[in-house]
Amino acid sequence: MHIDILDACNHTKQWCVVLDKFPRHLRDIYFSPEWVKLHRFDPNTRAIMFVCQDGSKIWIYPFLLGSISHVGDHRLGKTWRDIQTPYGYGGPLSNTQDVGFVTQAWSKFSSWCQDVDVVAEFVRLHPIIQNEQWLDPDVRVMYDRHTVSLDFEELQYDKLPFNANTRNMLTRANKLGVRVSKSLDRESFDQFVVMYGSAMKRLEADEYLHFTQKYFQDLYKLVQDNGFLLLAEHETELIAAAIFLKGSNYLHYHLASSNPDRMVSGANNQLLFHASNIGYKYGLKGLHLGGGRTTDPKDTLLRFKQSMSTHTHRYLIGKRIYKPKIYTSLRDLWRQYYPSLIPRYGDRLLCYRYGS
Repeated sequence: MHIDILDACNHTKQWCVVLDKFPRHLRDIYFSPEWVKLHRFDPNTRAIMFVCQDGSKIWIYPFLLGSISHVGDHRLGKTWRDIQTPYGYGGPLSNTQDVGFVTQAWSKFSSWCQDVDVVAEFVRLHPIIQNEQWLDPDVRVMYDRHTVSLDFEELQYDKLPFNANTRNMLTRANKLGVRVSKSLDRESFDQFVVMYGSAMKRLEADEYLHFTQKYFQDLYKLVQDNGFLLLAEHETELIAAAIFLKGSNYLHYHLASSNPDRMVSGANNQLLFHASNIGYKYGLKGLHLGGGRTTDPKDTLLRFKQSMSTHTHRYLIGKRIYKPKIYTSLRDLWRQYYPSLIPRYGDRLLCYRYGS
């Protein structure tokens, strides 16, 4: 078995060559080098893909390898590392069901993690691909929430696959003169960034959703190559906008925001419906809308997305601790320095990263 450790910043071509060996439905944008390195916010974090190959059989795992040199004001005597999937969905992929090969790949990866001092691993699995089948059984897999998607084929019938209230919202937006347009220009993108930042502050969103200016600069390049921005306007004023990314089979609803001072009924429904028609013309299978802001099945964002969807998926996460004693000391140090954050982040595997 041949092992490769590919860095998204330095081995982009090699990464893409490996990914191209997989069936189309597995080559989603979340596994691309552009996506993984987009979420490399710290210069001490590496965007990596671990590759195991044996002839035509391949097992890969893209992730962020982060460094842990301090917790709060306490500098550690040694730099440890942890692994996490970038924002979105990811995890391992394989082009084979050969149990012997996949088991050997797990063993190679686990040994490597021990060698580079990985303390813990957090995985966001892909709800449509359902790639938990290729995850090491030592990783504790658990249900997090549901995500939803819209099958484009169901838009081709005479009657839209939505309930009466949603159809009325679409009709109302049309009557009110909501206009949706596609854009890739920088001025429109910057307008969206300002609107999105205001929304995250208003919603008191998690830290990881307050993206940096560098993130948006790099995201703009990715959107130009693999997506688009939709703008909803009413009486010449921007009232809502959303970024959509093109995957191998699905269009993905990435980031969205609305103007709270100019809410117009049906505007966000119209955005998603317009995006779906664009995705269908691209030859994609559907629009993956994702889930809610929380794990609550009655989450208001999830309920809105459900109103524009046809299918439901189980979103799973995975957790593994490689060095229990070190992990416990990191967690205890974090609790000591950030007691006020315990109610919000204390149950998260990589809790020690919050506030630092």
